[in-house]
Amino acid sequence: MKNVFFLIAFLSAAMLFTISCKKEYVDGTTPDLPTNPYSAIKYPTNISAVTIDSNSFVGIHKYIFVAKCAMPGCHDGAFEPDFRTVQSAYNTLVLQPVKKNNTAQSFVYRVKPYDATLSWLHERILTNDSVLGRMPLYDNMLAASQIQKITNWINAGAPDVFGNVAGLPNAPPQTFGIVATIPNGLNPSYRIDTIRNGSPFMPFLVPNNTLLTIWFGLYDDTETPAQFTFNKIKFSTNPTDFSMANYQNLNFNSTAVWLDNLFGTHKPYFYSFTINTNQFTAGTPVYMRIYTKDSQHSSPTEIPSSGLDFYLQSYFSFVVAP
Repeated sequence: MKNVFFLIAFLSAAMLFTISCKKEYVDGTTPDLPTNPYSAIKYPTNISAVTIDSNSFVGIHKYIFVAKCAMPGCHDGAFEPDFRTVQSAYNTLVLQPVKKNNTAQSFVYRVKPYDATLSWLHERILTNDSVLGRMPLYDNMLAASQIQKITNWINAGAPDVFGNVAGLPNAPPQTFGIVATIPNGLNPSYRIDTIRNGSPFMPFLVPNNTLLTIWFGLYDDTETPAQFTFNKIKFSTNPTDFSMANYQNLNFNSTAVWLDNLFGTHKPYFYSFTINTNQFTAGTPVYMRIYTKDSQHSSPTEIPSSGLDFYLQSYFSFVVAP
């Protein structure tokens, strides 16, 4: 039995030695690779380079904005408009708000499609205003042909590189503030909407038994205040319930009254309403809501609406002095 065990052990060791000593076979041939169907394509050598149309936005960007404006420290991304790429130039120009306006606040957009005269870009390359400065600021004035290309592009709708004209969703009329005045002897009026007990959003204080004229600053993204319809006002002592109040007509003044609003911006006020303060109980806040409509909306816009924060409801209110 012992001999059989040693025999098995010897045979196992011999087999292991034989296997471990077997030479490893390595296939040195290179396998065939699949054929690339595009490797045989040969592009023609007689194709002309694509010419960029200098009247397109791509051309205006390449030949004017990059050459004249995207200089270090200018419109190189340090501030808007950003002329580094075609996309950044378009996205920071068309229907983008004006940050540095003229004294009359005449411009809303840097580029307004279809209207070069209301486009701030067009104004800045033509202006002789020494304070604003004509663009490009540190170079000669653009050539007449270059200015004409920009003018033509804007008046054609300021299309993007694919020929699309940008547009904004039509917003309802908005407000930028109110101004209230009362007669003041020899002076035409005396402003009192600033008398708000230390907070710009408290009801402003008005004298009893006096004529109070309230001016409302309104604007729209596509229409002028002269085009608004359904121009009404309501008064209520309840800031959230005007259901029992009657509509009264707002007065439209074709010549705007230019006044500073709550945040010190010089803007035009076209709509007003005059009322005698003896109609209201002294010491009780009176809240106002105005209702106006542009042609793109079927129902009037309520300003301020019930959903706004109370501080805005309070801003559109006054209290008669005891």
